[in-house]
Amino acid sequence: MGAAYKFVYKFVAQLSRVELHIIPMTSETSRFIYTVKQLNRELRDLLETDYRSIWVEGEISGLATPASGHLYFSLKDKNSVIRCVFFRNRQNRNNAFPVEGMQVLLNGQISCYEPRGDLQIIVSYLEQAGEGALRRAFEILKQKLAAEGLFEQQHKSKIPTHPGAIGIITSDSGAALHDILVTLKRRFPLANVVLYPTLVQGAKAPKSIVAAIDLAEKRNEVDTLILARGGGSMEDLQAFNDEGVARKVFECAIPIVCGVGHEVDFTICDFVADQRAPTPTAAAEFVTPEMRQIKQAFLLLHSSLYENTLKYIQGFQQSVDYFTSSLVHPKQKLASYLAEHSYLYKQLNFYIHRHIELNNSLHEKYSSLISAHSPDSRIQYFRQQLRANRHSLGRSVAIQIRNKQHALYQNHEKIKLMDPQHTLHRGYAIVQNRKHKVITDPQHTKLGESLQITVSKGQISVLVDEIPAAKIPKCG
Repeated sequence: MGAAYKFVYKFVAQLSRVELHIIPMTSETSRFIYTVKQLNRELRDLLETDYRSIWVEGEISGLATPASGHLYFSLKDKNSVIRCVFFRNRQNRNNAFPVEGMQVLLNGQISCYEPRGDLQIIVSYLEQAGEGALRRAFEILKQKLAAEGLFEQQHKSKIPTHPGAIGIITSDSGAALHDILVTLKRRFPLANVVLYPTLVQGAKAPKSIVAAIDLAEKRNEVDTLILARGGGSMEDLQAFNDEGVARKVFECAIPIVCGVGHEVDFTICDFVADQRAPTPTAAAEFVTPEMRQIKQAFLLLHSSLYENTLKYIQGFQQSVDYFTSSLVHPKQKLASYLAEHSYLYKQLNFYIHRHIELNNSLHEKYSSLISAHSPDSRIQYFRQQLRANRHSLGRSVAIQIRNKQHALYQNHEKIKLMDPQHTLHRGYAIVQNRKHKVITDPQHTKLGESLQITVSKGQISVLVDEIPAAKIPKCG
C-alpha cells in the first residue's frame, strides 16, 4: 500500500489530478500492477475515510443545474479550485440555494470520481457565508429572552384604536417611511405624525434606534410608535436582532408596533414588541382605524342619540300630563310647572339642534377629507404615464425603421457586389462559343472557331487563330 499512499499525496497536491511517475523496476520493487480503475477506487476509499466530514469556505463558480436536479459547481478561492457535487436528495435540508459567485460555507466528504480520477467534494450541507453565524446568534438570543419572559403576552401593551398622534422610528430616506405616510394619510388623516429618524442598518444602527426610542419617551407626544424598515438579508436586519434594541423595545412605556422586512422576515424586535406587523405598510394599517368605519359609527351614534332624546321628551311629557291630571286646584303651581317645562323643552330642543348642527359640520368635514382622497390624481398620473409610453413607443418604432433601412441598404450593397455585371465593369470578360458555353480553358477551343466575348458595355466576336500548348503539371 506504500505506492498507493504516494499517489494519494500527489493526488491531493494537484487538486483533482493524479500524477504517475514511472519507477524503474528493481528487485526490491513490488511487482503488483494497478489498473487505473483499481488505483482510483483505492484513492476514493482513502479520501472518504480520512476526509469524511470537512467544512470548506469559498466562492461558487461554473454552477450547472441539469434536469436531474443535482448541482455541479467548483469552489474556488484566490489560489485554488475544487469540484463539488450537491445531490438533489440533500438540498431540501438547506436554507441557501447556491448561485453563481455566492460566497458559501459547506460541509461534505472528499471523494474521487473513478471514471476520470477527479477529486471532488460530495456536499451534504450548504449555507451562505456569514449568515449561518448570524442565524445561530439569533436563535441563542431568542431562547435567552424567551426564558426571561420578554415574549409573554401579559407584558404587551394594548395598541390605541384611535391615536391622536403616531410616532415613526425609521430611516428618513427609506421606502418604508414613504409607504407608512401614504397609508396613514389614506386611512386616518386626522392623526398627527411625528418622525424620529434613525439608522436602520450598519454597526451604528442599534445605538441610533435606542436613542430614537429614548427621545420619543422623553417628549411623550405620541400615543403609539411604529418601528419599521424595508426588507433585506439577515445581515441587513441585524440591528433589529440586537439585544440592547430588543430590551429597549420591551421596556418602552409607549406601545410599539414592529413592522420590519417582509412577511417571511422575523426579528427579535418582532417578539418583544407589543404587536408584530408583517410589513411597514401593515404596521401603519394596524395603528389606524378606517375612516369609513368611523363615519358609519358616527352616523349610528347620531341616530341613537336622536331617538333616545325623543324618547326622553315623550316620557317627560307623559309625566307632566300625569301630574297635571292628578292636581285638583293648584292651577298656579301647575302653570309654573308648565312654564318651566316649556322653557326646558325649548332649551332641550336648542341643544338638540345645536348638537345636530355640530354633527353635520363634522360630517361635512369628514366628507371633504374623503373627497380629497378621490382617485382623480391617480387617473391623471396614469394618463401622463400613457402619454410618456406612447412617446417612447414612437421613438422605438422610428429607431427600428432606421435600423431596418440601414440593414436593407447593406444587403443591397452585398447583392451589387455579387452581380456579374459589377465584375465586368472591373475589366473582366466572359468568353462563350456558339453554343453559349463558357470557355475557361484554351484547350476547349479549335483553330478558326468563332467565339463571343462579353465585356461591360457590349459583345465582341473573334476567331481563334492560335491555341497555346497545354501546361504539363510537374510531378512530385
